[in-house]
Amino acid sequence: MKRIVESHQDYFHDIENANNYLNDAKNASKAKFNNFLSSIKKMDIKGKYLEIGSGPGIITQVVATQHPHAKIIANDISPEMINLAQLDLDENLKTRIKYKVGDACDINSLKDLGKFDLIYSTFTLHHWDNAELAIKNLYSMLNDNGLLYIHDLKRVIWLYYIKSQSGFFNSIRAAYRPDEIKTMLNRIGIKNFKIRTIFPFFMQSILIRK
Repeated sequence: MKRIVESHQDYFHDIENANNYLNDAKNASKAKFNNFLSSIKKMDIKGKYLEIGSGPGIITQVVATQHPHAKIIANDISPEMINLAQLDLDENLKTRIKYKVGDACDINSLKDLGKFDLIYSTFTLHHWDNAELAIKNLYSMLNDNGLLYIHDLKRVIWLYYIKSQSGFFNSIRAAYRPDEIKTMLNRIGIKNFKIRTIFPFFMQSILIRK
């Protein structure tokens, strides 16, 4: 059940495709994000948030609305996505959300952002060129007792018997299994973490505490 490599960087750097992605994100099923959003709402973490892979900023604005005292830096590798997010940003949230271009795999693009109490990322882990390096970089940016929350797909064996080459199925085939994630975290030296499978069973959350 070999992991395939999936990269959408060129796709996200095209303004027409970025606009299409914005429209798709607005129409996405709530089930895709409900578990993540309800989890961080219950945690009610105070302080500074960093979102990695913010895309057009749909989830950023929901999180900001749920947590009215949080200040959020939303980070994405695509300048086109950042531009769309800024254009689509609710006027009432402009004082609490700032968008920055950056790459989780390149600490130099993140080092001026500071430290955070919550760093979160949704459906980006399987896109990262070097997931282990990205996690290491983000972990280093947590305040003491800060939380790194990664919400992503999980690779499952039965998908390899389905002939479909849809983007969604290919994303699942590009995702990591829990044992692969544990191996990465152990190599980094991270001990305080939980990996949870979420319904439906091809989704998972990785919670890493500093």
